[in-house]
Amino acid sequence: MADMKNACDSTPLVTVGVALYNHEHYIHQCLESIVDQRYAPIELIVIDDGSTDDSYRVAERYLNSVDTLHTVRLSTRSNRGMCNTLNEIARAAKGKYISFIGSDDHWLPDKLMDQVDYLEAHPSDALVHSNSLRVDGNDRPIDTIDYSEKDHAGRLFEALVRRTGGINTPSHLYRVSVYDDIGYYDPDFGFEDTDFWLRLTKHHSVGYIDKVHTHYRWHGENYSAKQGLASGIFDDMIAILKKNVDDHDLRNRAINRICRKAVLRSLAAGDITRAAHFFRTLLVNNRTG
Repeated sequence: MADMKNACDSTPLVTVGVALYNHEHYIHQCLESIVDQRYAPIELIVIDDGSTDDSYRVAERYLNSVDTLHTVRLSTRSNRGMCNTLNEIARAAKGKYISFIGSDDHWLPDKLMDQVDYLEAHPSDALVHSNSLRVDGNDRPIDTIDYSEKDHAGRLFEALVRRTGGINTPSHLYRVSVYDDIGYYDPDFGFEDTDFWLRLTKHHSVGYIDKVHTHYRWHGENYSAKQGLASGIFDDMIAILKKNVDDHDLRNRAINRICRKAVLRSLAAGDITRAAHFFRTLLVNNRTG
């Protein structure tokens, strides 16, 4: 215990945030992977965002049995959505660094240790990310989210806009101080991470570790698996680009790409009205270009 205390006294506090919603079958594994990190000290903040299943009680039972974390804060309230929950956690964070984990995902034990070491050694980088193993609802591997062959480090703003690279969201760790520079997550968008990463990379550089640190759940219940079927995401993406990208040509090329994809996706789904909407958007965008 003395060695652990000395380690905690000499290493920065990391805040880990969990926005919990209807993941009673996965939250125990998620929380266990945080407790099993080879890094200390950790401040854990879990907010149950109005789950309608047993998620909160599963989390409460497990966390009541844990005494190894620096701080544990668990609360539940009515549903306010992902962005508002992330912002509530971010505003309460006491750590130097922060990482959010999906309540159906889990981490490998070296995740925080490797990433804190990186950011401590690279003070000019605001964020570090790494790779993920994508798994199904039964933890069977699907594929690896590997950014090593993409634009993955340095100034990534244009890479994010062009979709030639970017940040692997399930694996991030970043400095809490970035909130002072760019603000918090924008609840106007369903793609809270895309908007946030664009604002972050517009002002800060990013680091990367070529290693799998997280298991990212891909199943019918989660937002990522469903988002490809939701036509509203394309409107969100266009609005995010208009908000964040000042370069006229860069922005218009990105919007054109999204519109073409949205037209094809809508036609494949038999939604002629939505296809026509995005085709008109494409025409207007090209006229203004």
